[in-house]
Amino acid sequence: MHSARARKSGLFLLAVVLDIVSFSPSASAQIEPTAGSWQTWVLSSGSQLRLQPPPGQQDSKEEIEILLNLVAQRDPSGLDLIKFWEAGSPSYRWNQIAGAEISKFNLNTPRGERVLALVHVAIYDAMVAAWDSKYFYNRPRPSDLDKKLSTVIPNPDSPSYPSEHAVAAGAASKVLAYLFPADAQMFAD
Repeated sequence: MHSARARKSGLFLLAVVLDIVSFSPSASAQIEPTAGSWQTWVLSSGSQLRLQPPPGQQDSKEEIEILLNLVAQRDPSGLDLIKFWEAGSPSYRWNQIAGAEISKFNLNTPRGERVLALVHVAIYDAMVAAWDSKYFYNRPRPSDLDKKLSTVIPNPDSPSYPSEHAVAAGAASKVLAYLFPADAQMFAD
């Protein structure tokens, strides 16, 4: 029981730390260059799920062209989606989504806590793996490669590959789909 309480406290502390990191006041220092080596809960290490290398220079040039075309097509609904998902750390909205599911299905305390624990452990381990890949490959951000490419939100001072928000979304959506199969398509979307 003490171990379960310690893990629960650790998850709370982790959530607070992740929020603080995402709002780091110092833009001049690299963001969490050692996060890929943090202790994981389920994975043996962050390198266990190291991604394949990012695309090469030619593919990156093609990606930048695609991004420049997308920038030219920005519309208010797209900007609203960016603001929605960038409201906090990558886990922020997924925590809200999990809470809404807990309320929707009127889950009692132990079951609701289980949902939150599973979602956040999955996000945490996935993020450690993402940070391992980020600093292993150290891929520059597209707007660092082409100054014509504007971003809606400030670029964090960290490598671009992989995207923390995409990693959190992948982990959270899979766990939530498993726990709430009736809403699996919504999480995938």
